Amino acid sequence: MTDSQTRGADILLKAYDLITGDRHNSYAHPSEDYARTAAIFKAATGHNLTVEEAILFMICVKMSRLVNEMNTNQWIPDNATDAAGYLGCLQMVRENRNVIPE
Repeated sequence: MTDSQTRGADILLKAYDLITGDRHNSYAHPSEDYARTAAIFKAATGHNLTVEEAILFMICVKMSRLVNEMNTNQWIPDNATDAAGYLGCLQMVRENRNVIPE
């Protein structure tokens, strides 16, 4: 495995650790966490978001930051790690709702 492959895998492993460890322990299951987020967003804006849409919004934030990184020739690993983590959260929510067969 090359050094760049290892770093790519490290981002995924860190995202896994965050969504199954510290963040999960701090904020609860993503279904609960993003239900709260969607409720706060509705209170602030009047717009309804589903739990999945709230997570997709966060993915969009990270994608925007990744595009900015490319445009400014920067690299901030947390953005890629967080984007991967949000995708993991989306999967956890969908599995929790039995949308995806095991």
